[in-house]
Amino acid sequence: MSMTVRRAGEADADAISRLSADVQEVHSTALPDLFKPPAAYSFPPAEVAELIRAPESLLFLAEIDSQPVGYAYAEVIRRPDGPFRLAQEMVYLHHISVRPDHRRKGVGDALIGAWRAAAEELGITLLALDVWSFNEAARRFFERHGFTAYNERLWNR
Repeated sequence: MSMTVRRAGEADADAISRLSADVQEVHSTALPDLFKPPAAYSFPPAEVAELIRAPESLLFLAEIDSQPVGYAYAEVIRRPDGPFRLAQEMVYLHHISVRPDHRRKGVGDALIGAWRAAAEELGITLLALDVWSFNEAARRFFERHGFTAYNERLWNR
């Protein structure tokens, strides 16, 4: 079993689109009043390709034996100094997904490693992400990688 993680290119848009269904399924099952169930191309390849081309986007594709098994999509965010907050640079993780049959095999770890390395290359030390409160597995995964809560969003439905 040979695993690689690399920056995604436009030719990978279809694979990433298909991989996104796994994480969409997790979210739509837990919160069906908020998330749509996955459908063919819920994350359309054209949108994925547009993100790949965007200079602030970082998309990584994980492959095992040349087969796509996971991806991560992060964004470089630079906020200027403002009246209430100091200037800030971060690399924000929007998506991470690993095929269910490849979880707990180091794929997610490798994707996090690629994200960290890209941020380091840019000289950015702040990494951030959101995790849904229902998703204990994801929460534990990110905590193992050193992430801690710094903000909570509450709702009343």
